[in-house]
Amino acid sequence: MTANPLAPSWKLDTDADGIAWLTFDKPGTSANVLSASVLTELNTHIEALSRQVPRGLVLLSGKRSGFIAGADIKEFTQIRGEAEGFELIRRGQEVFDRLEALPCPSVAAIHGFALGGGLETALACSYRVGVDDGRLSLGLPEVQLGLHPGFGGTVRTVRLLGVRAALPDQLRFERLDRQRAAHGERLALVADQVARREPALRPGEHGAAQRNLARG
Repeated sequence: MTANPLAPSWKLDTDADGIAWLTFDKPGTSANVLSASVLTELNTHIEALSRQVPRGLVLLSGKRSGFIAGADIKEFTQIRGEAEGFELIRRGQEVFDRLEALPCPSVAAIHGFALGGGLETALACSYRVGVDDGRLSLGLPEVQLGLHPGFGGTVRTVRLLGVRAALPDQLRFERLDRQRAAHGERLALVADQVARREPALRPGEHGAAQRNLARG
């Protein structure tokens, strides 16, 4: 069955505790990617949340494969010059700046991969929770394509890790797997880990996401 191109990619629910759960599930794809239309839709939700502020916000993926695989690389081939490329990057930066500036704590609930723009989405949240099931994978793989992370990841990784610890992820692609996270400085990217995805990262259930929101 062909996915409806007009179907929403984001679903916003608010539970009885006043926590907003924003689920990303891009129609017709096995993995979530950040296209221009996805970012526009996300920005609409963020603007609504800034007007009617919840007690906290949890960002999560509706895909079993992982959180967000990164930007939609296919759209890069349609860029027709430097000005258009700058506009695309700046639009993404502004969306994540608004997410970071929300007047409530936010948590990215990560299972599987959060790569490129996916990691940058998570970094714009106040906290990150990862599922410790051996599949957790964080990194900035766009450097392998000769692309610099453009949605604020360079600034936010330095802020969290310091310059020397952040540089390897920015200059060459090094995935943050579970073993490295358990023994290295990059653990600072993830504030908490849970043994499995359900129910700790499910709307309406109390778990790691809510514990981190309570810190805010």
